[in-house]
Amino acid sequence: MTACLFGTFEREHSANRLLRLALQGAGVRVVECHVPLWERTRGKDRRYFGPVSLAGLGARWVAAARRLARRWRAIAEPAPLVVVGFGGQLDVLLARRVCRPRAGLVFAPLVTLSETLVEDRARFRAGGLAARALAVLDGATLRAADLVLADTAAHAEYLAALGAPPARIGVWHLGAEPEFLPARPPRAVARRVLFYGSYVPLHGTDTIVRTAARLGDAAEVVMLGAGPERARAEALARTEGARVVWRDPVPLAALPATLAEAAVVLGVFGAGRKAAMVVPNKVYQAAAVGRPLVTRDGPALREVLQPGEECIACAPEDPAAIAGAIRGLLDDPERAERLGRAARAHLLAQFSPERQAARLAALLADRFGVAPAVATSRAADGAS
Repeated sequence: MTACLFGTFEREHSANRLLRLALQGAGVRVVECHVPLWERTRGKDRRYFGPVSLAGLGARWVAAARRLARRWRAIAEPAPLVVVGFGGQLDVLLARRVCRPRAGLVFAPLVTLSETLVEDRARFRAGGLAARALAVLDGATLRAADLVLADTAAHAEYLAALGAPPARIGVWHLGAEPEFLPARPPRAVARRVLFYGSYVPLHGTDTIVRTAARLGDAAEVVMLGAGPERARAEALARTEGARVVWRDPVPLAALPATLAEAAVVLGVFGAGRKAAMVVPNKVYQAAAVGRPLVTRDGPALREVLQPGEECIACAPEDPAAIAGAIRGLLDDPERAERLGRAARAHLLAQFSPERQAARLAALLADRFGVAPAVATSRAADGAS
């Protein structure tokens, strides 16, 4: 069986990498019909989503769509399974029209436009004309696919409410990237608390800064990464008197070693609906490396880790409770290490690459009547 990764997707985005690896692990030959677009801008701040920027992106996507259509016609393959990943809302509509013949169309959106631009980043007013238009577009993208992959069951319910036919939704959790899976001894720096990310509203960085202020000298709080809300977080730290060590992003290959140095890793603490429905990369990554994790509670988290045994879960936007949870782990390092070991054992047992490939193979078999042999295979990339 051949799958064609189609669209303007970001090749190195974790969701797209994990999807490709699972397809390969399921015995699927992977080719590409790809034109890079979204990765040209790394820091997607408010201006990126402004009218002028969006108009420019729209014009570039139209040009990319023409190239994608030409490249699809040049693929000398039997009708493949067409797969559109994260960032592919417009791509899946294009694929529905131009990718013929095909074995089926899979869409793994990770998040919707409504979640990102209305609920999370508040770029458009909820209930306004633009927000309603985005909801219509989201519904159309979800109905275009023969199979929609949701990253959690909680998210699947949301996608169904937005317009995805329930019978076409399959739940497929992401898991952790290969870089985080090898066993490594913890090298925890005493009382170091680590947050890392892209500083988007989902992360609740204001709450983390206020938590750091409550911890005071009890912890060395390191906030690593860059993004649209970092400057505001730094300003809030000065106002709150929070002691925070600010660090720039590190390459993905170096991140597991950075995690291993943390006595406690922080997840996300956003209070929005999106934060309750998703399991961010950092949750899987901390569990894979075996580090004790403190993050916000919610239905999605409980699909992956058991609070109290494999992580500590707190209510969002509650710096006092979060600080108390962190102090408890810092003051009882044996308990903290037990949590980290239990999280790693659970992740390797339930979300290993082999299990993720098998689950994806089962979803494809159920929806399309194909049963690829679950075996490790090497990608065969087409022109891009």
